[in-house]
Amino acid sequence: MKSLVFLATAALAVLGPMFLITAASAAEEIESNVHPDELEAKIAAREKRPIPKSAYVTELDRPAYFDVLSKHDEMVIEFYANWCMACHGLSPEYARFAEAAHKKYPNVAITRSDITKVEYLSSSFMVDILPQLVYIRRPGPGITPEVRYISANFSTSELLDYLGGGWTMDKPSGGYTSVWCTPTNLCGHMGGLLGESVIWVDQHFNPFNIPPWAFMAILVSVVYLLGQVAVGLISSYVRTRYRQNLYKKDSEGAPRPVGFNEYRSDLPAEKSDSTQPGTPPSSSTSAKSPKHNGSASKRTKAKKANKK
Repeated sequence: MKSLVFLATAALAVLGPMFLITAASAAEEIESNVHPDELEAKIAAREKRPIPKSAYVTELDRPAYFDVLSKHDEMVIEFYANWCMACHGLSPEYARFAEAAHKKYPNVAITRSDITKVEYLSSSFMVDILPQLVYIRRPGPGITPEVRYISANFSTSELLDYLGGGWTMDKPSGGYTSVWCTPTNLCGHMGGLLGESVIWVDQHFNPFNIPPWAFMAILVSVVYLLGQVAVGLISSYVRTRYRQNLYKKDSEGAPRPVGFNEYRSDLPAEKSDSTQPGTPPSSSTSAKSPKHNGSASKRTKAKKANKK
């Protein structure tokens, strides 16, 4: 047994460093075959560098979003994050698209929003991938804007074609089930406020760096259990007070109310026997029973005599 342990330890000591060296060389080879732009995007995402700004792209926060939405009937939003490798890689293409759209479709607002800074918008639009492109179009004055999640490829030519009429291929309101509940009306507003509240609670009451969704699940479970305990205590208190008031006599000593299947012990015995249903029979009632039994026996004897 000891020899087997010794051989296993020796093999691990020899093969372990060799495996690490091979893995490191393979990783270097893979990185050497990566396109320089992709490698630069990967490094930028790892270091969380800010994505370069463009003069034709409007950065959105909550006030800017409502301002642009009120002034334009059409707008495009790109949701991104500085830690997103694809966002860094596609940011130059989005800047070229914004410049071309500004010349060809000047009435369309080209915007973007950082999901790590504007939780309201990312929660309102239920962003689940990055980068996420959203197209908002108001069909007419006073009508709730339609929201479409752009399915076109992330290229300048295809995005321009999308603005030119390709948006008709996508159904409005994206992942929502009906047009009346979209990210641009009350449903989206409530979703945005909920997302902001989750982030605020996570920042102020999560010292353990638990993921926000897990921390909120734990918090909701604790609140639910405390609510159940509170409801139990309140119901017990109300039930106790009700019973105390039910059996309490007034200032003049009047009889208290009688509970279910309970004798009136505060009344005289003869009244209790005669009035309370379910009271054991009294002596007067039991005394009459032999007379009834005797008369019954006499009638039986008379019938037998008649038969004879």
